[in-house]
Amino acid sequence: MVQKILAGIVLALASAAVLLLGDGLGWDLDGVLFLGAGVGGALGLVPNGTPLGKLGGFLLGVLAAAVGYALRAAVFPDTTTARAIVLLLVIAVAVGLVLLTFGRVPLWSAFLGVGALGGAYEVAFTDSPSSLLSTLPAAVSSLLLLVAVGFAATVFFADSGDTDEQEAEGRREIDADPDQAEAPGEPASLDDVLSGQGGR
Repeated sequence: MVQKILAGIVLALASAAVLLLGDGLGWDLDGVLFLGAGVGGALGLVPNGTPLGKLGGFLLGVLAAAVGYALRAAVFPDTTTARAIVLLLVIAVAVGLVLLTFGRVPLWSAFLGVGALGGAYEVAFTDSPSSLLSTLPAAVSSLLLLVAVGFAATVFFADSGDTDEQEAEGRREIDADPDQAEAPGEPASLDDVLSGQGGR
C-alpha cells in the first residue's frame, strides 16, 4: 500500500514539473497531460512484462495508430464505414507487429498505445485532416514525453505485491488449519485409517 501511495505522489510531482517546464519552453502539453501521465503511470505499474517490453509494445501501438490516421487522411473517406475499416486495420497491424517480436512485448501494451494516440490526436485530426503532417508529429511527441515521465516515475514501484499478499494469506490459512498442511495425495497412516481420518 505504501508503494502505491508513493507511486502516486511521484507521478503527480513529476507530471506537474514537466508541465511547468514545458509551459516555460512553449510546449503545448495541456491537451495530453492527464492522458499521458495516466497511461505512463499504468504502463510502469503493471507487473506483466519487462519494462523494455512494455515500452516496446506501447510504441508499436502508437505506430499502428499513426498508420491508421495516415490512411484516413490519404486513402479513406470520412465515413463511419471507412473508420470501422481503418480500426480493423490498426488492430491487425498492432497484433502483427507484436507477433513479430515472438512474445517479447505484451499485446496489452500495444493496445494501450493505440488507445493513447487516439485519445491524444482524434480531435485535432477531425478538425483538420489535411494538417496531419504537422499536427500528428506534435501530438505524438507530446504524448510520448508525458508517457515517458509517467513511466519513469512509477516503474520502480511495480512489483508483485498483490501476489505476495495472496501467498501470505494462503500461508496464514494453512497455519490456522493444520489439517490443510498435509500434502495432497499423501498416503494416510494405518492409525488414521482405523480412526476414520483416512481418505481426507
